[in-house]
Amino acid sequence: MSLRSIAYAFFCIILFPLTVFSQQQNFLVTEVMSGSIVPNYMNGPNFGPRVGMAITYYKQSTEDNTTNQFYNYPLLGIQAGFHRLGNPFVYGNEINLMPVLGLKMKRGMFQWGIGTSYFTKTHRQNERNQSIGSHFNWAFQWMYYRTFSFNDTKDIRLGFGYHHSSNGHTQLPNYGLNSAVVSLAVTPKTSSHRYSNSKQKLPKSRKLFLLARSGIGFHELGSSTSPVGGQKKSVFSNSVGVGLTFRDHFRWYAGFGTRHYQHYADSIANSPELRELDVHPNNHFFMMGIEYLVYHVGISIEGGINISKPFYYHFAKDYETTESLKYTLKKIFPSRMGLKLYLINTAKKPKHNVYISAHINANFGQADFSEASLGYVFNF
Repeated sequence: MSLRSIAYAFFCIILFPLTVFSQQQNFLVTEVMSGSIVPNYMNGPNFGPRVGMAITYYKQSTEDNTTNQFYNYPLLGIQAGFHRLGNPFVYGNEINLMPVLGLKMKRGMFQWGIGTSYFTKTHRQNERNQSIGSHFNWAFQWMYYRTFSFNDTKDIRLGFGYHHSSNGHTQLPNYGLNSAVVSLAVTPKTSSHRYSNSKQKLPKSRKLFLLARSGIGFHELGSSTSPVGGQKKSVFSNSVGVGLTFRDHFRWYAGFGTRHYQHYADSIANSPELRELDVHPNNHFFMMGIEYLVYHVGISIEGGINISKPFYYHFAKDYETTESLKYTLKKIFPSRMGLKLYLINTAKKPKHNVYISAHINANFGQADFSEASLGYVFNF
């Protein structure tokens, strides 16, 4: 990045808070970012610092409602970012767009985001790029910010955190791209609010609920790196569960689910040996998860234990290894993370609610497939 570009970036972060801020609960923050890719495989390409800029439109409700009391008046936003990734010939540039949730702490603010990113270079443009196999990918961020007073109208905000992009095993190779970043921004003075222990105002409550969902996902069959150019096939899933909602905004639940892998089914159909072994292409599992409810949005994280997934041994034997602790962990522990969009505002405590969702599913943290679901929740 040239000195002229850097000067322009700093001009932007000073200018935006002065010109676009109109109401206390709505404002823009422009931040400049720098950092480094964190390698996750051996003998990767060389790279320099990654640099970029992100613009976030925040909205903060000032109403004295239960959601604001539980989350201490959270910041809800949408962020757009542009980043040069340290090696333009291999990685190119990244453009991302994601919803973000800012949660204030006694000191600073934690921000979490999940959305989509577009990479200008993939493995198909440069085979040394083993991290990104497709132009469109999932994008995640975890950031911590501290704010310091600058003058009567503006604050300086410093931050550091972690960015990740990958395509959820939908196109190989897919090691994913991890980065450690720091950021600098000038924010409107009114966007900084003191931490208050508002959660104490909410009465303690536990309410029973039931949930059910059906989903369809897709992926390519193979390891994180190969084979390249394989077919994309479906994964069909269903699950049911029961749980408790605490203080109307935090859910804990457990249940059981099943998945049918079309890639596994076709591999079995084409292999007399596997047919003789009576191997099936399904996955039956126990699940346990948590979910944070913020108006129409649910942020869910799930883990579990596989009860039955017999084809995974044959998959690992062909594409990875069966002689490692990592194989054992991936065979036993599934995981899942994503966003739900509810039809009815969850703060209204509806008895019946439906949602659509997007999740990335993994085997002990290694991406397995990306999935869209339709779900139903019954609250007692």
